[in-house]
Amino acid sequence: MTLLSQLHPELATRRLGAVPWHHAGPQGLAVRVGSDVPSFDDPMIRSALIRGARTCNRIEGMDRALSRELWPLGYVARLEAGEAGRPIVLVEIANSR
Repeated sequence: MTLLSQLHPELATRRLGAVPWHHAGPQGLAVRVGSDVPSFDDPMIRSALIRGARTCNRIEGMDRALSRELWPLGYVARLEAGEAGRPIVLVEIANSR
């Protein structure tokens, strides 16, 4: 079962504030959300991302940890490499919701 549609970074139209994660340096994880994600959910999404990032020590499991926190809200996350290898978290509405 595929939980994510094919969200591409260019379709993630809105940026949220960076999520602190000690392994990503002082800038943290960059966050972008899909155009179909309502802006009134931004504070809940950001809180869920912060909780998920705190539980994960390795980048390999980060998307799973973030999605576990986002799932009750109806969202999922995926990580992609951004500029200079900095991870970007892409958030979108879960397809199976």
